Amino acid sequence: MNLYEQLLVVRERLEGIGAHDDSMDLVEKLLKKAEAARNDRTSISQVQVLRHMLRMPETLDNYNVYNDLQELISERDDAEIAAREDAAPAAYIDTERRPKPKSYYKDKARKEKEQKKG
Repeated sequence: MNLYEQLLVVRERLEGIGAHDDSMDLVEKLLKKAEAARNDRTSISQVQVLRHMLRMPETLDNYNVYNDLQELISERDDAEIAAREDAAPAAYIDTERRPKPKSYYKDKARKEKEQKKG
């Protein structure tokens, strides 16, 4: 997703959490600036957009905007952690991967030598 699309998603998420009006104004201002990049193919992640917004002077000067953006980042982090935990196999599941005994490699080397000779 490009910058413009990511800002649209940020705006929707801010509306979803009932963000302060200052936060919505900041996103609208950034959307107007990013209008030129509407059809841009450059991909940017939402975390990058949020981190950039957190470093802006308008954000640093306004606690309401800063807190709203921090909430979005924490929600995203929680979702990513949950997704990683769901994707990982449970510790009690046996993966059936065991180291091979030394005799396996000796037999394999012997078979390769025999194939080269014969």
